Amino acid sequence: MHLVAAIAALQLVQILFSLWLPSINATIIDDGVLTGNTSLIWAQGSLMLVISLLQITAMAGAIYLGSKTAMSFGRELRRGVFSHVQSFSATDAHRYGAPSLITRATNDIQQIQMVILLTFTIMVMAPIMGVGGVVMAVRQDAKLAWVLAIAVPVLFAIIGTVMYNLIPTYKVLQERIDAINTRLREQLTGVRVIRAFVRQRSERTKFEQANSELRSTWLKIGLLWAVLIPASQLVVGLSSIAVVWFGGHRIADGQMQIGSLTAYISYLMMILMSVMMSGMMAMLLPRGEVSAKRVSEILETTPSIAAPTTPTRLPTEPLTFEFDHVSLQYPGASAPVFHDVSLAVSPGKTLGIIGSTGSGKTSLLRLFPRLIDVTAGEVRAGGIPVRELDPAELRSRIAVIPQKAFLFTGTVASNVAGHVRAGGAYDAERVTTALKAADAWEFVSKLDDGLDAKVESGGKNFSGGQRQRLTIARAIYKALPGADGRPGADLIVFDDSFSALDYATDARLRAGLPRYLGNVAVVIVAARVSTIRHADEIIVLDDGGVVGRGTHEELNATCGVYQEIVDSQMSTEEAA
Repeated sequence: MHLVAAIAALQLVQILFSLWLPSINATIIDDGVLTGNTSLIWAQGSLMLVISLLQITAMAGAIYLGSKTAMSFGRELRRGVFSHVQSFSATDAHRYGAPSLITRATNDIQQIQMVILLTFTIMVMAPIMGVGGVVMAVRQDAKLAWVLAIAVPVLFAIIGTVMYNLIPTYKVLQERIDAINTRLREQLTGVRVIRAFVRQRSERTKFEQANSELRSTWLKIGLLWAVLIPASQLVVGLSSIAVVWFGGHRIADGQMQIGSLTAYISYLMMILMSVMMSGMMAMLLPRGEVSAKRVSEILETTPSIAAPTTPTRLPTEPLTFEFDHVSLQYPGASAPVFHDVSLAVSPGKTLGIIGSTGSGKTSLLRLFPRLIDVTAGEVRAGGIPVRELDPAELRSRIAVIPQKAFLFTGTVASNVAGHVRAGGAYDAERVTTALKAADAWEFVSKLDDGLDAKVESGGKNFSGGQRQRLTIARAIYKALPGADGRPGADLIVFDDSFSALDYATDARLRAGLPRYLGNVAVVIVAARVSTIRHADEIIVLDDGGVVGRGTHEELNATCGVYQEIVDSQMSTEEAA
């Protein structure tokens, strides 16, 4: 608040000085130039110079503080939006879509920043200048006030008409920016699919349509501004002509002095400029209002998955994770993804999950760290329903390897260890152990910079198998035992995380996991039977339910769905 008060004070000072200058100029003309009083001209000229310097200083200070306040507000708003979006569940994020979230966190906040900046530099100044200009102009000559009485309402009418048309147009503009961002994101992400299926022409057509719609909206906005500026300048020009014409007649009649007419013209310009600035602010406000509503919509969204008011604390001993007759149906879906699923995974045990495409394997895994909530049934960790836990604490006890391997811009070490700034310290021994456990140390050790080797966005400078092993190493790093011998996580979840690995690497990596993970529970979703055949228990999903559970040998003997999967992948000798 102290910055706002300082800005208001500096703006008031510089406006008062601006209003004072024409009066001094009038005195110089009437009492100095016309009478030949050189000493008065020098005295008043020196005063004008000092006032001008003070006015410039106050204006520069107000603009600096206004810019600092607006940029600081934008920084905090971006931070708030980013932090809040991080708490969104997959359902919450899907509700808005990634392109819209990006637009709201960048373009919309930029519009809000601009409105705040102009508020401190123009909106505060315009009304004071307008009112002060009217008072000072009337002091110079009250008889010419009728010019103001006509010009000001005409200007307001022009600005009001344009603003009435701009408000809905700015709303459409933001929506069309979202649309073109969506098109760009789709085409950049799916560029390989587009090329493989020769869809360039249809995708180009879609983009051109979105681009044309955005262009037409901008043209409409540009047209409204193009009407506003010349119309406003016409009013200002006609007002100046009227003042000079009628003021000249009053000077000729001896009812007004030349200096007063000069000052009156200056005040007239100030008044009309203040009206125009107010109008321009009034037209920028609608876009700022639209952006503010879009950002507020994000900030006011209550995450569907949130910590309870008084969360239950997890016990310190290793956790057992249980699903008790769990069902899941996404909002708007006509049928559940799966229903009535019960399972348990204990410390040190491995649970395998297999099933046909679309059987809900990945959705099932997302229930462990409570990335989504069940529709029916209950998920428990350490015997406590996960809805009673703080999601952050629950997720701190789980390490997840997603289906799609993803690496962040940085180094190998920063991707494995996390929270490592450029040039920052990290536990090299722990990172190396995680890489060895993920069978990634062999290729990392051959890189020129080793653990400090650069990783580009998404890990595109590594092969698919290398990315997958580095992603696995990241989860293993979290699960490795600490100095106290206790594992860093109680559960490690592999969501079809071996698909990019060859059979030998897959087998070698899985065989070494018990040596590194110890008493950590493991859940593996896989499309390949060989990946889960040695699990302590295997669950077979099909048509939204569990159709079989047991060891590989038991399922191969009793479960028809499992047998079909085995027959499609393995020979009789391998299956045995």
